[in-house]
Amino acid sequence: MATRARRSPRSKKLARAAVSPAAKAAYIAMAGAGLAALAIGIFGPRRFQQQILQPIGASVSDQAERLWSEAQPLRTQLGGLIERAGNEAGREKLVRSFQSWIGHFRAT
Repeated sequence: MATRARRSPRSKKLARAAVSPAAKAAYIAMAGAGLAALAIGIFGPRRFQQQILQPIGASVSDQAERLWSEAQPLRTQLGGLIERAGNEAGREKLVRSFQSWIGHFRAT
């Protein structure tokens, strides 16, 4: 009668980490890099640049510039938060503000 070997806690953690969302994103990034390397190997670097990267860059650059300009108020606000968190009094004020904000959402 064969008994099933138990997995060690370490292997359970490793198995959970291997299927986590962060690991899946890493797999996709590695696959993309692998496909790019394969395309460079097949087409050559100049043809890869001309036929793949330049068209993608042209289509994405307009959207990226628009999003960057639309995000200016948010970047300014975030910069102000980081600046205020630079000293103890500012951190305490931010904590009170966030606690009030959280309390508001719990009440609704």
